[in-house]
Amino acid sequence: MMKKFLLSPILISILLISCTELPQTESSLFSQNSILSSESSPYFYPVEIPYDGLRIDPSYLTYTDYYQSIDNVNWGNGGAFEVQYNPPLGQGFCVDGDTTAFSFPQIISDLITASPKRVRYFNVDTPETSGIPQKWGLLAKQYVCDKLLEADQIYIQTDPGDKLLDRYGRLLGWIWIKLPSDDNLQLLNYWIVRQGLGEVRYLFGAGETSATTYGGKTYTEWMYVGQQKAMVDQYGMHSTLLDPYQ
Repeated sequence: MMKKFLLSPILISILLISCTELPQTESSLFSQNSILSSESSPYFYPVEIPYDGLRIDPSYLTYTDYYQSIDNVNWGNGGAFEVQYNPPLGQGFCVDGDTTAFSFPQIISDLITASPKRVRYFNVDTPETSGIPQKWGLLAKQYVCDKLLEADQIYIQTDPGDKLLDRYGRLLGWIWIKLPSDDNLQLLNYWIVRQGLGEVRYLFGAGETSATTYGGKTYTEWMYVGQQKAMVDQYGMHSTLLDPYQ
């Protein structure tokens, strides 16, 4: 005869909390189990795969003029500058999956009129997290948080095809990260769509100039490549798996 085991009220409470609560802060969603494969879970978790996207021309990392003014409007010029991201020290935080606050060089910080001073990622849109979070929104936010925390260096590249700021006063940028596993920079905008946690949207000319090309493709074309690969691989919003935050 199978024996019945009784759980104490305290143990039951602990189990319920562990099953229903997921981290929504700067701490890593994968701190206990690294990055999980979706093969072993009914939920989708970002997949640990080799970077297969575009690279930045190193010459843009040495630019000192990050923008240009045309008819009293500031436009990017393709130059990239380093920013700091360390939330415990008050240096930035994740707003959502496509917007992040950083500690900027003073010359850039003085131009950003949004409060808090933050960056809207070029050519990608993730589900909203304010109010009642949309499906995949919190996972996209956590994924971006994790990647930024993992990065040894973070650069923001401006774009000659678009203004320096959007209508909300946020800086517009391509976010390049240097991860410990790679000697070269990787594009976080690309990673978001590659994992199926965002869609290619809001194309206003960014990623279409000679400053933003790699391997014969524009940045915008690369973004579509990443999105298509995510669809083929059935990652994130393109999968039949569940959002772990929903």
